[in-house]
Amino acid sequence: MFLLGVTSCVEKSRQYQTLLAERDSIALQYENVNNEFDSTLSAINEIEQALDQVRAAEGIIMVDNQEGNKKRALSQINALQNTLQENRTKIEDLEKRLNEQGSKSKALGATIARLKNEIAEKDTFINNLMAEVQAGKEQITALNEQVITLNDTIQTLGVQNAAQQAVIKTQDASMNTVWYIAATPKNMVEMGILTNGGLFKSKKLQPQNFSDSNVFVQADRRTLTSIPLNTKKATIMTSHPEGSYNLVNGEDEMLTLEITNTEAFWKVSNYLVVAIK
Repeated sequence: MFLLGVTSCVEKSRQYQTLLAERDSIALQYENVNNEFDSTLSAINEIEQALDQVRAAEGIIMVDNQEGNKKRALSQINALQNTLQENRTKIEDLEKRLNEQGSKSKALGATIARLKNEIAEKDTFINNLMAEVQAGKEQITALNEQVITLNDTIQTLGVQNAAQQAVIKTQDASMNTVWYIAATPKNMVEMGILTNGGLFKSKKLQPQNFSDSNVFVQADRRTLTSIPLNTKKATIMTSHPEGSYNLVNGEDEMLTLEITNTEAFWKVSNYLVVAIK
């Protein structure tokens, strides 16, 4: 009973109550320190992980830039810039919190300084890379504009060439156009191709009327090699060198004019007049 009484008196004493309060305060402080330490380590780990991601992304961005994928490179650079800014803010908050707590840990201070330096280095690297990508993008834009201009020039030249080809084709066709007619002298007199003649005058060609007449057949001398005359007798009225053509009898004894030397045959005139009976 005596011991119980002594114990009860001790527990009720002011000194004992003070010791209990100090113990609880120390325990709370210890818990707060542990929590703050865990929070600090967690923040540092997050920053370290973010920097690892930045390091890994740098190589990908450089490859994209070299391969010309400027759009994706710029998108990734913007994401990295945001990541660096977020972690810069985290470090500032961490420093502020540690200063408020009066922390003087050299190891922790060195770690924070290292992280700040690395973020600054990455920031400089990313900004330089951004400038390089932008310069490449501007160069590509300039090249695209040159390509558009070149395509416009090619298209214009193509139109001009087509027009020139059309002119050449027209001129070529005109240069190789010939006209011919095979008819009786009587009909050709009526057409104005031959003069009427008379008792002592033979019928003569009237070449001045050729170009105004619409009775001639138009042809391309490059492809005109034979003309069926549908007659047994024929006389070539216009001038064409001997040896440049033949009058050939068919099985029905009808004549066909065969041109054997195109260049020589049409050298004197582009008109052929054949009198048939």
